[in-house]
Amino acid sequence: MTEDSKWDIEQMLTGLNRAFFQHDVAVLEHVEPFAQLMKDNPDKGIDMISKVYNHSLNQSYTNEKGENMRAFIEAIAGGPLETVPWAVYNSVGAVYPYLERPQQDKALQKLLKIWDGINYGYVNGARSTGHTTGIREPLLLADIHNVRPLYWPGLDEARLVLKQFSSFEDLAEKIIDKDGLFRPQLVNSDFQVGYGLLRSDFCSYGEQYVQRANPSFLERTVQGITWMRFGRSTTEEDIEEGRKRLHELLPTSVHEKVELYRQKGGWADPQKFC
Repeated sequence: MTEDSKWDIEQMLTGLNRAFFQHDVAVLEHVEPFAQLMKDNPDKGIDMISKVYNHSLNQSYTNEKGENMRAFIEAIAGGPLETVPWAVYNSVGAVYPYLERPQQDKALQKLLKIWDGINYGYVNGARSTGHTTGIREPLLLADIHNVRPLYWPGLDEARLVLKQFSSFEDLAEKIIDKDGLFRPQLVNSDFQVGYGLLRSDFCSYGEQYVQRANPSFLERTVQGITWMRFGRSTTEEDIEEGRKRLHELLPTSVHEKVELYRQKGGWADPQKFC
């Protein structure tokens, strides 16, 4: 468990449930029990990440004759169908904020081991649907950004979502539920879209979104943005430039939170993942 945090069971279960809305057979058989294990015994769950990922995909690509077509299909498609990988990653993400830093680092290493064997363009979505493009949890995606910048999916989904709406009211009605969370059927990466809504160079809805957003998710979004901005800062000049930039981009109401999370730190150390 991270410093000054506690296991918010309701929030964690919400995150876990959002990983399984697609109801893929392999997801239900392999990944859903894995998500429960991540909650009940995270150390054991972290050790199982690669095994669950591979077993789920092997089942997904085994035909009625028992022939495993995974290698052939992935070679043609540039990677697996996103349903299974995203469910695995979001099972990790749902628990990630409540893990101790060493546990978070170990989980990151397991995920990086999967992606390091894949062309980065398939990981970040530049050449396919992507792997990191479907990660919802801000702190997990922020750490990925800091330790493997090439795997950061960018904010393309945020741009695409914002283009669809002419007002915040219209957007909120369509894609934000009563709890202030994005509807999982309409948004793949909650962090991408939340970050985009807060950025003044993307839209003018920042303060409105702050008022409408789920408080816990908003806190982690601002924390994730802070981790990304300062996770590789090494000098006072870097810090001051980063602070100035975030004050330009983000709503005034979250500026104090940025400084709080900067001082608190807690992000992954990129030097440990070289």
